[in-house]
Amino acid sequence: MNFLSPAFFLFFPAVALCFFLLPQRARPWCLLAASALFCLWAGVECLLFLLCAALVTYAGARLLENRSQRGRRAVLILALLLLFGTLFLFKYLSFTLSLTQRLLALTGRPCSIASPELILPVGISFYLFMAAGYLIDVYRGDRAAQRSFPLLVLFLSFFPHLVSGPIDRSGLMDLLRTPPAFDYDRFRAGLLRFLWGAFKKLCIADRLAILVNAVFAAPEQFGALQVFAAACAFSVQIYCDFSAYSDMALGVAGAMGIPLMENFRTPYFSRSIGEFWRRWHISLSSWFRDYLYIPLGGSRRGSGRKYCNILIVFAVSGLWHGAGLTFLVWGLLNGAYQAAGGLTAGLRSRCRQALGLRDDSPVTRWWQMLVTFLLSTLAWVFFKAASLSSALAVLRGMVSGPLLVRPILANTGLDRGECLVALLCLAALLAVDLLSLRRRVCERFLTLPRPLRWVLVLALLLTVAVFGVYGTGYDAQDFIYFKF
Repeated sequence: MNFLSPAFFLFFPAVALCFFLLPQRARPWCLLAASALFCLWAGVECLLFLLCAALVTYAGARLLENRSQRGRRAVLILALLLLFGTLFLFKYLSFTLSLTQRLLALTGRPCSIASPELILPVGISFYLFMAAGYLIDVYRGDRAAQRSFPLLVLFLSFFPHLVSGPIDRSGLMDLLRTPPAFDYDRFRAGLLRFLWGAFKKLCIADRLAILVNAVFAAPEQFGALQVFAAACAFSVQIYCDFSAYSDMALGVAGAMGIPLMENFRTPYFSRSIGEFWRRWHISLSSWFRDYLYIPLGGSRRGSGRKYCNILIVFAVSGLWHGAGLTFLVWGLLNGAYQAAGGLTAGLRSRCRQALGLRDDSPVTRWWQMLVTFLLSTLAWVFFKAASLSSALAVLRGMVSGPLLVRPILANTGLDRGECLVALLCLAALLAVDLLSLRRRVCERFLTLPRPLRWVLVLALLLTVAVFGVYGTGYDAQDFIYFKF
């Protein structure tokens, strides 16, 4: 069920009304029923699979509390193998078989390996990571095993974060067990955040998607500057698309008094790729840090091991996003950027000193932000492209052929009016992100005089209604991260 679908606009008000009318002890059951219905919308098999994953997680956590250290390790390994083995079966088996066929063909022993047709259950990559994190927390002694199976199911299936995160931690169960009473300020702040997410998705991300898809489908038909502009547009598109989902998820949950983990903090104002990944998809980045990077040794065993660990983490992160070589290259590029940044930090500092630039000067900051944006844009090309050859075609298009093919907007799917709307919406996004660097915009907004607040909210609603991209009829695009 898409957050922007008519079904959700009927579903959420009904859930919120029931949630606030019920006594506190009944509210977790209301959320559990709503989450089950939300999951059922994707198919009965999706709900059954989630229940099986919850059962493995529940049994594993209970067993972890009643075993010796050696037995605990065995239980943890078995539970993680069951969870990640199932993820491999549904998400990576076809890719692995296809890659095996290619390798055998290269060695002169071609063969045909049948790949089973499996439907990827909704949200599997997200809630299995939540389950694994919870099991590791119990194993480490950071958390007691949950005695209530329904509460554990609610933790994994909570409908705002079910499809595309954030990948929350086990502490969320405490909030779900005793939801707070209705609070008007919290409710309106949640709805405002949901509206802002809808603006980013419908007015910016889906509009830029028209241009991006046209250019990436046939980069040879465009000039180098047009291809480069499309690559930059995808960097903005994926930020607006994914952060929009996170805004709406946090808005829906926050309106009911249940705060979820923040997922984005203006990542394109980062001064390095390392900082970018501390501000982009924070719930996933911090998950990999806590449950993979640090157990691998982190930075405690020398620079060589540190950069090797970073490459491993980002290779796994790339494959988490998708079963394809393009995602692997995208992940490795981001890891290589960080390794190169660490190895050249001293040299770059000396260059700035030679040029008379302070590390905290505006020129240094904006230059570093520009370089970070360009490096991430280069990597995003592999993320967006359907294949390695398509990605290389886009990169070739940036450096070969004419600078521009006229008319400039021909075959892009956008006219001048659409481009003007996109630029104005991007200016609004930039202004809000700049303001949020110092203080949360929602908090600042709620301190404004009431007439001004109403004018701004109505203007935002009107902008979404008039300038949102809805496709044929009402057919808003799915969020990019739905496929992960």
